[in-house]
Amino acid sequence: MKTLAASVIMAASVGASAAALTGATITGNYIVWAEGAGGLLSPVAAPTAADIATALGGSAAAPGGNVELSKFGGPVTTLSGIANGHNVALSSLTYADWTSNSNALAIRYIQDAAVSAFGTQLNAANLNTALTNFLNVDVDPSASVRYLWQLVSDPNISYVDVTGNTLSVGLAGLYDATAFLNTLSAGTSAPVLTGLHQVSEVVKVNFDGSDPGYLYGFRATRSGVFAADLVSFTGNYDVQRVPEPAGLALLGAGLLGLLATRRRRA
Repeated sequence: MKTLAASVIMAASVGASAAALTGATITGNYIVWAEGAGGLLSPVAAPTAADIATALGGSAAAPGGNVELSKFGGPVTTLSGIANGHNVALSSLTYADWTSNSNALAIRYIQDAAVSAFGTQLNAANLNTALTNFLNVDVDPSASVRYLWQLVSDPNISYVDVTGNTLSVGLAGLYDATAFLNTLSAGTSAPVLTGLHQVSEVVKVNFDGSDPGYLYGFRATRSGVFAADLVSFTGNYDVQRVPEPAGLALLGAGLLGLLATRRRRA
């Protein structure tokens, strides 16, 4: 029965085409990065709605420009719109996102990085050190105080689309995040960077009014674009989410179809 139900779900997705975000609105501070000659990205002064639409018009194969939500964990910025009939809201993060429920998100992010690198989670001692590094170590004393959690709280969105009930978001980031991972794993006996050189920023997602969730990834493809530092935005992380209500409804439809088939055979 599980195999047939899964087949029904897969069949329902065949032929579905990606629908891009429309009617995009942004509340809060943001930066629009536009692609220029040779793939160089530059910030747009006084961006218009057309500039935002262009920056969000990329794809996994050619992400192009992006829209950066907030900056370094500052006040929340939210990008909203509709894609394929679904309401989508993407937001930046604040310190409270990382530390609520006993640092739940920060721990999950660190442990997911460890699993991606080692296939297993960090032990308690290493996790405690990595968590301290993530939340409390100033990684840029030349600027104002800046922590690792701040560096991954202002997601750069290259595209937003929905295929069937699957939301896909392009996160522009570092193709090689070794320096970030070095700092995260400093002082541990199992460096997080071993076997892992990529990690994305994090975007907070509300999809069709669902409880907010968080998307991030540990596998990037080369984006073909870059900022003036030749490092930023060189990687694209394609992250996805399926809304639970829609998934359950589709599964229910598959099971009903299975029962109907059995009754006809009987």
